[in-house]
Amino acid sequence: MSTESLPVRFVHHYSHSVIGLYFRLVVGLVFILAAIPKIVDPGPFAWSIAMYQMLHYSNIHLLAVILPWVELFAGICLILGLRTRGAAVVVCGMLVMFILAISFAIINKIEMSGCGCFSQEGARALEAHRSEMGTSLLVRDLAMFFMTGYVWLFDRGRLGLDGLLERFKK
Repeated sequence: MSTESLPVRFVHHYSHSVIGLYFRLVVGLVFILAAIPKIVDPGPFAWSIAMYQMLHYSNIHLLAVILPWVELFAGICLILGLRTRGAAVVVCGMLVMFILAISFAIINKIEMSGCGCFSQEGARALEAHRSEMGTSLLVRDLAMFFMTGYVWLFDRGRLGLDGLLERFKK
């Protein structure tokens, strides 16, 4: 019989590593795929940020250049299981920012050509705008927020580079 209490055994259970690995792969891949087009061409992404009408224009270009690199780095770290919990915190923070921005746009009925998440196309038809900027986008980001929160709380990176590095330390 184990001397650990039930909550401690729950937190350290191996299944969290398996579930966390799946969540890390999904969210990490989404963030990498979202970052690459914005890194290649940050101009349209800056335009998308400006359309939210939440930031002063002097901050938009800096954010359009830095944010995709943070997305890429955090996504890679999640997939590799490197600094897993730190990467999860960074991604959770970005997702909170995205959720607030999308909610702001929906509540204020801001007409936009796209959310700026993946595609950097120019103006779209109003129907495309409504389908992209609807609640389904919020549901997607909330789902990724909860997946990444799960990784932050329960995944210690056993099935990744964190676990490998930990084994080499011993």
